[in-house]
Amino acid sequence: MTKHLRTVKASIVMGILLVSLFVAFIPSTSAALFFGCTSEVKMNYDAEAASGKIVPLSGEITIPINISTQIQGLFANILVGILKNKGVTTSVDLSIKESPSWATARISPNIVNPIISTTYSSEEAYVHVSFNENSPAHEPAIFTIEMHVSVPGAFGRVEETTKTATISFTPSYLPIIDATPKSTYKEIGPGDIVTFDIDLENLGNAETEFLFSVISVPDGWSASMISNTKVGSRVDDNDPTKTVQLFVQPPYGFGYHNEREDIKITVKGRYFAGGAPLETESYEIIFTVRSRGFSTPGFEAAFALFVLIGVALVVKKLKKKN
Repeated sequence: MTKHLRTVKASIVMGILLVSLFVAFIPSTSAALFFGCTSEVKMNYDAEAASGKIVPLSGEITIPINISTQIQGLFANILVGILKNKGVTTSVDLSIKESPSWATARISPNIVNPIISTTYSSEEAYVHVSFNENSPAHEPAIFTIEMHVSVPGAFGRVEETTKTATISFTPSYLPIIDATPKSTYKEIGPGDIVTFDIDLENLGNAETEFLFSVISVPDGWSASMISNTKVGSRVDDNDPTKTVQLFVQPPYGFGYHNEREDIKITVKGRYFAGGAPLETESYEIIFTVRSRGFSTPGFEAAFALFVLIGVALVVKKLKKKN
């Protein structure tokens, strides 16, 4: 019985040695087919961390990703044990294969080396993403990551694998507006109405509502303009420009006028994103108006009546002569 057990043990040892020698010397062209060993790879990342909105032109956002590899096959345990003792690891080349034209992405490091194993082992890498001014607000951007797995040092005994995975990020609203008056100074007569044209431009990445407020008007003067207007975005293939007017009227008191006064307004942008509105900073624009000239309020009607009476008298006199 003891002799039989010794024979069995010797056979097992010899079998392991033969397999090991076969592993070491079998041609690489047929090794993978014979052993049936393949490499698998997958990617995981924190979806919640990637779900945060990224403001275009604000720089990069960095998200960690886990790259996991596994060796599978009939003789995977034997092969992995031999390779691990030799210090062999898997190698995964990472690259961005597809990304939107208005976004930039890169991976660091671009090569990771998980421990070689018959169960999934992982290494961490990082995806860096940024958006430019053409990024449409709240439109998910999908990036395709290519993962190429090889086992350097296995001499072809493990079949290489290439797979892809996707990760998505979403740009947020870019709050940039511009309001430029064509003129900020005009001269008019007392009681006249002057118009200031203000050119608006939405430099953001979504339709923006411009909000206006007249915050400073001199006593006796009046100023008015629309309270709000919407301007499209070039990102959405809409006209990002519009022109609005500010109307100013000085007082019409009797006598000579030569007053120079300032009128102040504020402008800001607002965007609704399904909840609380997002607003740009508010800034002031100052307009200056000089009211110069004589004013005779009420005298025009009296003068017209006087002219009519005079005409009537002249006509009456002519009739008497005839």
